[in-house]
Order: sequence, then C-alpha cells, then structure tokens
Amino acid sequence: MQASSQTIPSACKIAALIPAYREAVAIADVVHRTLPHVDLVLVVDDGSPDDTAALARKAGAEVIVHAVNQGKGAAMKTGMKTLTERGYDYILLLDGDGQHAPEEIPRFTAHARNGSAYVVVGNRFENVKGMPIVRRMVNSLMSRIISNACGVRIPDTQCGFRLVRSSLVNYIMGSSDHFDFETEMLLLASRAGFTIQSVPVSTIYGAEKTKIRPVQDTIKFIKLMRRWQRQAATMPAEPATALRQAGAEK
Repeated sequence: MQASSQTIPSACKIAALIPAYREAVAIADVVHRTLPHVDLVLVVDDGSPDDTAALARKAGAEVIVHAVNQGKGAAMKTGMKTLTERGYDYILLLDGDGQHAPEEIPRFTAHARNGSAYVVVGNRFENVKGMPIVRRMVNSLMSRIISNACGVRIPDTQCGFRLVRSSLVNYIMGSSDHFDFETEMLLLASRAGFTIQSVPVSTIYGAEKTKIRPVQDTIKFIKLMRRWQRQAATMPAEPATALRQAGAEK
C-alpha cells in the first residue's frame, strides 16, 4: 500500500458495490441510476439462479459471480477486497432490490470528496413514513444496542446504504458472512477508532420480499453480540490513529 496524505483529494475514485441475489427484477434499473454518480459499479451476484448477473452486466456494471450462494456478507467481502486491490478510495454500498435511491449517493460522496469520511451510514429514521411498524421497532431497538456497543450514536445501524473508506477494509472483514456482517463491520470500525457518520436517506419499501430470515438472523445477531462482548474485554483497539498519522490512506 503506497503512502499518501491523510485527506482524500476531490478527484478520489469511488466505486459502487451491489451485493445481489435473485434481483433480476430491479438490478438493471439500480445499475443505470447508480452509474452517473460513481466511477464504477460492481455487482457481486451471490449465486443467483435467475438472470441477475446477465442483466447487471448488460446495464453497464462489472460483475463477479459466486458459483454458489454464500450470503450477503460474503458477497460484500468479495467486492470490497476486489475494489480495494484495484485502488478505489471509497466503496459505496447499496442493495440491488431498489430499496436505496441511487439519486441520494451524492449525500455520501460529498463526505468522501472533502476527505472527512471513514464510514457513513444511511439514516431512514428522519422520515419513517412507509417503513412497516414492526421493522421500525426492531431496527430502532437494534440500533440502540449496536450504538451502545460502538460507543457512538448510529441512528440506523440496519441500513445497508453506506460508504466505506477502502483503507478500513482490512480492519472490518470479520467472520460473519450473512446479514450480520453489516453489524460486525460497524463494531470493528468503531473498535479500530474510525469515525462513523450518518446521512439522511429515503425509506423505500415496495413489493420486494425481504431476504432476512427472522429466526435464523436474530440468532446470528445474538451470537455476534455475545461474541463481541467477550472480545471487547480482551482485545486492544487497532491502531487507527497510527494508520492516519502514517498517511497510509489509499
């Protein structure tokens, strides 16, 4: 990794990463609307049995295909490692089902271009109209729990619309490969001392079916938090300050 100044220049390279599984209905539209806002759109097709990969490629995205379904977290890891190795300064994460509005990407990239961002997470709670009441209550509870664990208020920890500085990737890989990876990356980033910010985003729910499995994913979340509590008592913080001082940002 070549040393550079701490501040990312205004001409920084930003790539969008879309983990996708069975998103043939929406993926082309999401890719089309994302392309104007970033330097590259990378779709990681997590073993979809439909035409997700072909439609994403036709729409203008680069595509990596997992031979078998491995989980959303695994797809995110594949894409993040690839984009970091290719020298992108920031990775913009969004879902392929249309629940995130690509037109709101500039809210994230503004933080990247002024050099202030390490992790920026979308916040749907400034306007919850359209969010099912049960999901609102669950998300609010989980956000409070995770914010306490991170030591910083994150209004909407369950939002997958987020921006990550590529120099953090080695710090936030973790061990989770499913939806719980989105939580684990926040815990690891906070432990490493990186700032986590939020920007308002829209609440969009359509006819798409959630891929979250309530029982299995709740169990994974509980296990993750228990594991985190054990580790937090024994593991020293990673040298995020030293990383910044050394100017080892990409």
